[in-house]
Amino acid sequence: MADLLLDNAVDVYCHAIARIDTLGPCRRLVFTMPDVANPGYQNVVIKLVMTAELLAQLSYMAAAADPNAVSPALLALETSTAN
Repeated sequence: MADLLLDNAVDVYCHAIARIDTLGPCRRLVFTMPDVANPGYQNVVIKLVMTAELLAQLSYMAAAADPNAVSPALLALETSTAN
């Protein structure tokens, strides 16, 4: 039996991804949108933390590629912040 989905989350509009931080085995994605009152500035609207393995799976899903080609062992070797 599949897990049931309880969707209590709100939708948040994001204009851009500002950066991806490395937090041990996880990644923090920082999404922004332009500040209307201050041109040239971006407001952070959401920070999403997930495992590097899940981030790779989402990337393949978004690109409609083969998710089985993900190598968690290679991802674990990445130690620098990817911006």
